[in-house]
Amino acid sequence: MDRQQPLPATQTSTPPTSLIRLEEARQRFGDQKVQLLIELMYTGDTLADAVIKELEELGFEARAKLNSGIKEGLEVVEQPSPAIQAFLQQVESYPAWVDKERLQRGSEAFLSVGNVWLTFSLGPGSLTHTYSSPSIAQVLVKTGNLTTMAQRRLLETGAWNVSSILPGGLLRGADGYATNLQVRLLHARVRQTLLRHNWDQQALGTPINQVEMTRTWLDFTYVPFNALHKFGITFSEPEISDMYHFWQYIAYLLGIDERLYRDIVDQASAQEILELIDNTTEGTNQDSQVLVRAMLDAVTAILQPTLKLPSSIIFDLVSAITHHLHGNRLADQLAIKKTWISALMPVITLINRVQRAWNRRSPVARRCFIDRTVTAFLQIPPLQGSTTYQRNVTEPTQQELPKALVQQAE
Repeated sequence: MDRQQPLPATQTSTPPTSLIRLEEARQRFGDQKVQLLIELMYTGDTLADAVIKELEELGFEARAKLNSGIKEGLEVVEQPSPAIQAFLQQVESYPAWVDKERLQRGSEAFLSVGNVWLTFSLGPGSLTHTYSSPSIAQVLVKTGNLTTMAQRRLLETGAWNVSSILPGGLLRGADGYATNLQVRLLHARVRQTLLRHNWDQQALGTPINQVEMTRTWLDFTYVPFNALHKFGITFSEPEISDMYHFWQYIAYLLGIDERLYRDIVDQASAQEILELIDNTTEGTNQDSQVLVRAMLDAVTAILQPTLKLPSSIIFDLVSAITHHLHGNRLADQLAIKKTWISALMPVITLINRVQRAWNRRSPVARRCFIDRTVTAFLQIPPLQGSTTYQRNVTEPTQQELPKALVQQAE
């Protein structure tokens, strides 16, 4: 099919029909923020989109240069093509606002949570909210990755998350740095592929647009921070500030528009933007339910070797945590059942509060806890085969949506 052309500027000022309650949003959040929301619903990622087009046109040589640049820097790339040069120049330039000491503190604050609770915050916390967006759910179901290959895709998301938060992970050329660039280019690949297949921009905006990327970014910041708080894992104001600074740099690497995240410095400012997005978005649909169920099954399988409990009990635990984190209304919309373990939530919260209080009183205990988390992450067996985001920039260009490898049974 022919590539769908970008909408004219006159049409991009008209809200996508999927946006709802806009007048109410204007009264609550102001006309300027709502107009920015509308504009960015039609906005992708110019630099990354241009790279994908060059890879399609130039083939193997361009892919080789791109991968060298991601791993070793633009300076090693001989005669880079224009789009690759512009992309690497952008990501290799630290924004003036980046403070490397705060990046380190933000990483350590995140690692102080522990590997098991980071897994809970990623699946039941972050991804449940991500999948509740009907437009995001539609994109994910179209790829088939998160229904037929849920565990593999969850592991790939976890690998991105872990590589980012490990000490030094975001330094140029480090695994987290490279992974974020690969994820950004995967978004561009999916975006362009969907536009070739009669994606309805007037209804949904551009696929994987700036608003959806920001919503997902909030699903890895505000949502898990809030979720962990509900289970007694709290953060001080300086910790929260450093964690948002850390994730702002990730947003920069992922190509998110600064107008959406630079003013988000704490839970209150994050909540305002997320409520603006949520309140103008349609509710969950059948795709959301399918994705969430697949995710709960995948988290259960991933945690089983660590928790060493029967799968049925772990599934009930994961379901109870998800229900507790998101409340009855959203949980019911997503068909997440209540389980007997829900009665244990106050006990689990108390245990976390005691552990957290001890770590706060003892810097040595906190350091040991962080080191144990790092060790646990470093001991995770490497994934079999390359990830979807790695193959997107290494293998021959295909016009179909990228697929994850099937996760083999352990």
